[in-house]
Amino acid sequence: MIPVQVGKANIYSVSDGNMTFSRDTFFNGLSQDDWKSYSDYQGSEFAMNVGSFIISTHESTVLVDTGLGKLDHQIKQPTRETLLPEINEAGFSPEDVDTVFITHLHLDHVGTNMTDTPSGWIPTFPNARYMVSREDWSLFTRLSNSEAFSYIKQQVQPLMDKGILELFDGETKVSGEITTLPTPGHTPGHSSLLISSEGQKAVIVGDAAHIPPQAQETQWSPSPDRDKELSAKSRAMVMDLIEREHALLASGHFPSPGFGNLVRVESKRLYVPLS
Repeated sequence: MIPVQVGKANIYSVSDGNMTFSRDTFFNGLSQDDWKSYSDYQGSEFAMNVGSFIISTHESTVLVDTGLGKLDHQIKQPTRETLLPEINEAGFSPEDVDTVFITHLHLDHVGTNMTDTPSGWIPTFPNARYMVSREDWSLFTRLSNSEAFSYIKQQVQPLMDKGILELFDGETKVSGEITTLPTPGHTPGHSSLLISSEGQKAVIVGDAAHIPPQAQETQWSPSPDRDKELSAKSRAMVMDLIEREHALLASGHFPSPGFGNLVRVESKRLYVPLS
């Protein structure tokens, strides 16, 4: 597995499988006409990667999001539970990870936080601090008694109980090269990551965008976005920043491995995957 280099930082794309969604349910505010320019999205369903990233620098090894793991859910998932094998394939073990950064607390981003063992539930990444925004923690822990959010009790609350979950606000340094980039709307505390090293930049967008057409269609806010208007503003901001700074775009939900650049073609902003 070959990483993408951003200055002295190496970014590896790893995946916990893929999901399949109904296009017109996931993007329930759009018409057939809205899709006419996007040939890859003409069918009734589309696939979405369950992607994570490892950011390796001279001072830290950061895992961004932990997939669906073994969580029970109603999502169509043709491939699952591949995250740990792919981390090993990238040349890392769970013990190597010193920070697990959670972009937000939806279930497909926290499912491998904890592992069930004969002696009980333990953190999958035993040497890591886990990080999540205070706003997401506040909302999702309030919802955790409902069936839809019961996974919080299994995969998130124990991290706080063990004293290894760090809550952050706004822009926060994760390491010397990595800074949180608030992109609220999908969830109240949703956060992307900005990697800066030796004049080069990359942005891991998290769920600020789910599919490549949103690079241009920043107003397209899908049904899972909690605040669709705010999500659209965050998406426009982060896409403008990536384009302006000539930064690499990294997305866990774009087709794997999820690395690409934004380019202008006849005034439209397009996502072009790295070859």
